[in-house]
Amino acid sequence: MSSIQRIDNVGVAVRDLGRAEDFYTRLGFTVKDREESSLTVAAGDARLWIFQTSSGEQPARRAPDLMGNPPGVDHVSLWVGDVDAAQMQARGRGLEFEGEPGDTEWGFRMVGLTDPDGNRIYLLGDLKGGPRGS
Repeated sequence: MSSIQRIDNVGVAVRDLGRAEDFYTRLGFTVKDREESSLTVAAGDARLWIFQTSSGEQPARRAPDLMGNPPGVDHVSLWVGDVDAAQMQARGRGLEFEGEPGDTEWGFRMVGLTDPDGNRIYLLGDLKGGPRGS
């Protein structure tokens, strides 16, 4: 039996903390804790620890060909339930998406976007017709 209960947070390296804070709060997160070079944001049970890196390199990751990406954390998927409504709200706050929501062959609806540093985020939810095709 494992003692792991849940993911506490996902660390996201960014080059400009202020720009990242603006992006993630427009996405729907609230700042819960702030330090000189990092902040913790939360939305529902999801928590991200966003920290300013001194590296100027951007991730070399591609979508939709995830299987060709280098090792490491590739993306963060956030469950929103209604992907279309969540995208509309985020667009209303000035965020840009890579395309329109679509139903996947693996049983969920999704849409993707990247933060200002190229960190990939997917919004996931029920299929257009309801949970898992119902």
